[in-house]
Amino acid sequence: MKIPSHSTEKVLRVRSSLSLVAVCMAALHSDGAYAAGLVATQYKNLTLIVFASIIALTLMVTYFAARRGQTIRDFYTGGGISGFKNGFAIAGDYLSAAAFLGASGLIALYGYDGMLYLAGFFVAFVPVMLLIAEPCRNLGRYTLGDILAYRNSFRSSKLVAAVSGIFVSIFYMVPQIVGGAVLIKALVGIEYEISVATVGTLMLIYVFFGGMRATTSVQIIKAILLLSACFILVLLSWAPFGFSAYKMLGALSINPQFLAYMSSLVGGGSGVDVVQRFFEPGLYLTNPLELMSLGFALILGTAAMPHILMRFFTVPDAKTARSSVLWGMLLIGACHLMIFAIGFAAAHFVGGQKISLLDKGGNLAAPILAQYLGGGADSFAGNLMLAFVAAISFATIVAVVAGLTLAAASSLAHDIYVGAIRNGNVSPKGQMIAAKIASVAMGIIATSLGLMAKGQNVAQLVGLAFAVAASANFPALLLTLYWRRCNTVGVVCGVIGGTATAIILVLVSPNMQYPLTQIESAQAKVAKLVAASHQKNYPDLTAQIASAQAEVVRLREGSQKSFVGLERPLIPLKNPGIISIPVGFVLVVLGSLLSGRRSDEEIWNKMRIRRLTGIGREAASEH
Repeated sequence: MKIPSHSTEKVLRVRSSLSLVAVCMAALHSDGAYAAGLVATQYKNLTLIVFASIIALTLMVTYFAARRGQTIRDFYTGGGISGFKNGFAIAGDYLSAAAFLGASGLIALYGYDGMLYLAGFFVAFVPVMLLIAEPCRNLGRYTLGDILAYRNSFRSSKLVAAVSGIFVSIFYMVPQIVGGAVLIKALVGIEYEISVATVGTLMLIYVFFGGMRATTSVQIIKAILLLSACFILVLLSWAPFGFSAYKMLGALSINPQFLAYMSSLVGGGSGVDVVQRFFEPGLYLTNPLELMSLGFALILGTAAMPHILMRFFTVPDAKTARSSVLWGMLLIGACHLMIFAIGFAAAHFVGGQKISLLDKGGNLAAPILAQYLGGGADSFAGNLMLAFVAAISFATIVAVVAGLTLAAASSLAHDIYVGAIRNGNVSPKGQMIAAKIASVAMGIIATSLGLMAKGQNVAQLVGLAFAVAASANFPALLLTLYWRRCNTVGVVCGVIGGTATAIILVLVSPNMQYPLTQIESAQAKVAKLVAASHQKNYPDLTAQIASAQAEVVRLREGSQKSFVGLERPLIPLKNPGIISIPVGFVLVVLGSLLSGRRSDEEIWNKMRIRRLTGIGREAASEH
């Protein structure tokens, strides 16, 4: 096929990148690259082939996206995407490994409480559809900073929005990379460092060469694969029961291993009592205030997550933006319903006891179920199913991280460099160069943080990302769009104050590690083991008791305070949204009212007309 001369350089760069990924995949195959995983040794080559096939598919998409000439608008928005495709891309962006692996595991272990997590993720798109999608598209911009800058100080709005957006993207990106690397190692034995490096390399290729067009295509492919995997697992799970969910749940309620697990979980009981507890709240989410706080952060934070907001700048008009949200909700809802079924199937076929032994958080429930349904750990089909689920999980992580990288790069290049530093006076070529450099910078930063975070508990960063988005970005965005008296001072106070409040509250919350609490837990473990050792017909626990006592001694020898110098958390909430979100709104309101500055009525009226009708959007989109 003849390659146009203007794209030859891009094609050569893509080919070089393909070679780099080939080296990475070869490294996976080298001796010592695999540790112990769920896949048996004789089937690891099969796993590698499945992984390589899915990665090759996404790289092929990037190759063709790179061949098409790109303007800076194409890089950020993809040049106009249909509502159907953008809906798939939204689903791809939003359906992370946490939804597929984490939520299915929580349902298998805790029933109703796991379902609540998915319900919160789904409901989050209601305010997006009603309040955010159309206005964002009608203003015809690239980033959150563009919307804030429309009626506020250009440089100030760009700067605070960019800093907040970068924080949110990194907070959400690092746990994806770390969690993905840990899960992939547990599934197929690929070493942590190799997994992180591969994720970093792939996300850089998608963003650097293909921009939003390639990232969107990768998200669509990933969404289709994830929906297909869920559909196959549900079909195989329901087949023994005549494809009847009612019969499957009935079999679960009389399953001896399920009843034994539930009895141990609730501290006794049998029969109908323990089954009923599985379908009631309180097994996992025991604090209603914590649940409310998490719910507020998820619902409002989603509406202001940078990589979700960018999706509404990729469509040609507001009607398509609304359509894409509806398609996204339909696909996300369908996937969530199938994840419900997968969780219950894992509880029946695999059992909570085995799932929790392999991973306390239940993240391996879906992969283990896939292996079981395929024929078990010793069968070719079972390991093929496991490899397929593992590869899709890996592709899910890479796709989400690529979207976050593009969002962070747009904040760094478009808002900070082009907007705040150069005040918009940059040529299209200069903007493209800045975007590419920012993409590389954010990719290197995210990969480096992922490598540094090995062995660290970074789960709290996910909640922090949603808390910052809900506490800083959402109040400033909503009040800029809908409150006449909102001004620059209010926006700056709200974004900076909301970000600082969310971060500070997390630092003094139970999310952090408190040595005194760890010592108490270790001492309780010693006491439990000693008590068990005194019972008749119990195995010798001398070695385990000695190990637990050594752990107590080790903890006592270290610092007795947390990272910020506290012995105990100052607040009981792991997610501070219920506190920090109102603070963000109050700061925007107070800053606007007390500053003494009145917003420009003419600009407000123009923005209101464009927000509602889209008139003037075409000219704005060319800025």
